[in-house]
Amino acid sequence: MCRNDMVDQDQPQQQLPEAPFPAPPPFWRHFTKANEDKLKEVEAEGGESQAKLPIPLAYLRPPPPPPDSAEFYTTFGQNQVIDPTKPSSLPREQLLFNPDDPDLSHAVLLSKLTKSLLLNFLELTSVLSLDPTKYEEKMEDIRQLVLNIHVVINMYRPHQARESVKEMLEGFLEDGEKEIDECDRLKSRAEDLLDDIGKMQSLATTSSSAEANGSLVNGAGHDAKMEEQSKVWQMLHEIADS
Repeated sequence: MCRNDMVDQDQPQQQLPEAPFPAPPPFWRHFTKANEDKLKEVEAEGGESQAKLPIPLAYLRPPPPPPDSAEFYTTFGQNQVIDPTKPSSLPREQLLFNPDDPDLSHAVLLSKLTKSLLLNFLELTSVLSLDPTKYEEKMEDIRQLVLNIHVVINMYRPHQARESVKEMLEGFLEDGEKEIDECDRLKSRAEDLLDDIGKMQSLATTSSSAEANGSLVNGAGHDAKMEEQSKVWQMLHEIADS
């Protein structure tokens, strides 16, 4: 055995640091066009259960929903509460506020927590400048504040949903009003067109009578008729373009 091997065995194995941006789960490689087509063929032939599918195809199907009796579901290694009436998966003793308070103002609470987070960050910088080894306590305070801010944001979701629906309905209303205004404009132009057509018919009748009596010159009557027809066609083209 060489000396280098002996040195390597005597030295303790050093733990590698965790990556700040870890790689995605390895099963993402199975999401290919070929596997998707193969899964469609299997489903078209009658399908198979999740347990009978090959591993590359089983990853393409979403996991089944949790049973009705389950209180939590797991995502990224953390338990999440299924009951929407509960504020979050945090234990109640870790909450810095009372979620059942009827006078609770989410905006005010979120502002207070954010300011506290900024203050604790400044305190952390002071601790690190004096003694970097004493960072754990302040980091735990920051972590607790961030978790509580996340809880308040989740409690604010219903208000966000209502505001989003309100904005969407207002957009529908504005679009409807624009369509109504456009219909009124086209209606007015159509009425003007019908009035001009009526005038043209009246003028044609008058011209015909005058020509029969010999009171008008043929050239002048023909020019007037052509001018009125040109106006009508121009208005029709403008309505079609609009």
